[in-house]
Amino acid sequence: MGILNIFKSKKKRTAKCALTGTLLHDGEGSLVTTAEVIVSEKFWESIMTEPEAMAYTINYFKNNDNSATMMRNAIFSKYADRSEPWIVSEDCLQTYGIVTSLNGAEVKDWWSSEGTYRPENSGKAIDVLSQKDFEKAKNYAIGEAGKSRVID
Repeated sequence: MGILNIFKSKKKRTAKCALTGTLLHDGEGSLVTTAEVIVSEKFWESIMTEPEAMAYTINYFKNNDNSATMMRNAIFSKYADRSEPWIVSEDCLQTYGIVTSLNGAEVKDWWSSEGTYRPENSGKAIDVLSQKDFEKAKNYAIGEAGKSRVID
């Protein structure tokens, strides 16, 4: 039986980048917390100008539309309420300017636990950030992100 196991290939683990969907292979990527993601203004600029959100962004800035405000709030909550850590590609860290305090050991722990590892400061952003930092991120996401694409 042992000799037959030599020829069996181990199934390689993969995961999708939580931000772009790019396929990551075992050991690749970085681990970031929700709090680290939602304080990134570049992240919100991207999210609030995606095709699915752009109509809300236009209506928010041009028409001061209440339903657009509610939808932008819902989009913010969707991301800020994520309690598990995010596995992201290295490119995403640079693209979105995300600064993480997590290191390679935590990425290894995440991969070896098959995505169940929770580093310190994981959890919903409101539970991790100070009230001031949470409100700053929320105000930017809802009240500013995408404005430059709509208002000349």
